[in-house]
Amino acid sequence: MTVDPPAVPERRLIRHADVRSVLADPRFLVPAAPAARPGTGMAWLRGAVSRFSNGAEHGRRRARVTGMLGALDPVRLRREAFERTGAELAGGARVDVMARIARRVPVGVLATRLGVPEDRREEVVAAVTAMAAAYHLPPASGAAPAGDAAVGVLAAALGDGEKPEPGLLAAVAGALIQACDATAGLVGNTLVAVAGPPAGSSADLSAGSSARWPVEALLAETLRWDPPVRLTRRVAAEDATAGGVRVPAGAVLLLDLAAANRDPDVFPDPDRFDPGRFLPGCFDPGRFDTGGGGGGGPLGFGSGIRPCPGERAALALAAGVVEATLAHRLAGPPNPHEQIPYEQVPYEPSPNLRVPARLYLEGATTTEGPR
Repeated sequence: MTVDPPAVPERRLIRHADVRSVLADPRFLVPAAPAARPGTGMAWLRGAVSRFSNGAEHGRRRARVTGMLGALDPVRLRREAFERTGAELAGGARVDVMARIARRVPVGVLATRLGVPEDRREEVVAAVTAMAAAYHLPPASGAAPAGDAAVGVLAAALGDGEKPEPGLLAAVAGALIQACDATAGLVGNTLVAVAGPPAGSSADLSAGSSARWPVEALLAETLRWDPPVRLTRRVAAEDATAGGVRVPAGAVLLLDLAAANRDPDVFPDPDRFDPGRFLPGCFDPGRFDTGGGGGGGPLGFGSGIRPCPGERAALALAAGVVEATLAHRLAGPPNPHEQIPYEQVPYEPSPNLRVPARLYLEGATTTEGPR
């Protein structure tokens, strides 16, 4: 996930082993957000979530989020995401997936499972989208006022007329924000590959043939080949070494997750989109374990000390959405019967997130439910 631009020079790491080593090293911390006075604005939220904290405070906050998300049933999340996506696509009309589904369905499903009343689902989805736009920006940014108001909307929905406990509000808000843009990017980038495979793809993934690959393999390869989260940062709390180079205390490391996911030492023929590499028995992430915890799989959900606590929920939600769209194809707004070439799909401007700005699908056929 993105963080505020640092005030000191950065060193970029691109090798899979180097990135994983830093993520597993307690000497490297996330750039922390300062604590803000109690309230319901974005400055308070940034200072209250686990994402921008370190040490014991991070451990306490993370445990709350992990317990909250761990209590959810991923099968139920996936099925509800599938059903709601199917309802949006019913009839085969052209639909902008990014506007109607990619954020709205995952965030809406997760929000109701985390205590948001059903009748406030759409209101909260809009609020979370606004918060996500301001989450990684300095408090003085133009997005802050909308984000401040949005935190209040979520607080009102969770409290059902009463002020929610601050720790609960921060945990739910953080989980929903993390599930917003990143999950939308995973959905969108997977659908681009499924509905219109890039050059160099090892197999035909077009509508009608994508069923040959499990959705899990499609998502795993998208996380590797075209991840929604491209970069993350760490700050050296003391003198250390990274990538074979001395890193002084206070130095900022830019971890290039997208580049590391195409490291040929881990993924043969890394520039080829090939879901088959993640079929059971085809990839052993443990072969590439550098001793820092975990294996050598894609780094979209992090690794080491603080991997994303929402990985299981995010993958379930994304799988439900993607599975409901597999009988569709890309279509462009000027001519709904003309496919958009892969390279012409527009993306949102961001130095760190790769999320399609618009992605039109059409051509629904009967779907039977999540496999």
